[in-house]
Amino acid sequence: MKTILTLALLCLAAGCASQPKPNLSRNEAAKRNWSEHIGKYTYDQAIADLGRPAALGESTEGRWAEWILSQSPQVSFGFGLGSSSYGRYGATGVGVGSSVTPPPSGDYLRLQFGTNSQLKEWRKVIY
Repeated sequence: MKTILTLALLCLAAGCASQPKPNLSRNEAAKRNWSEHIGKYTYDQAIADLGRPAALGESTEGRWAEWILSQSPQVSFGFGLGSSSYGRYGATGVGVGSSVTPPPSGDYLRLQFGTNSQLKEWRKVIY
């Protein structure tokens, strides 16, 4: 029992751990002249400045990462039917549910790093 309680507390503590706060705001990242940083800026510096990327990929040429600069609001639409009863009175319906959520869209900053982890190229991407 004591082991289960200890394990539960460890899982709870791990779930409450937070990411370090990025050094740059989204607005500052959008306004920065990234061309000045090519060849001098590393992936580790990007993580410290921008936080954890929203998307990350690797190839034989290095790695790329994307950070969200601005995002359009997510909108969901839902439809459903149900049934109910009260005492000897009742109403029955078919239970059907559906939800449609459009894909996220917005402005992203994509940084491409070479195999030496130095910034190779950058661009703003709109989805």
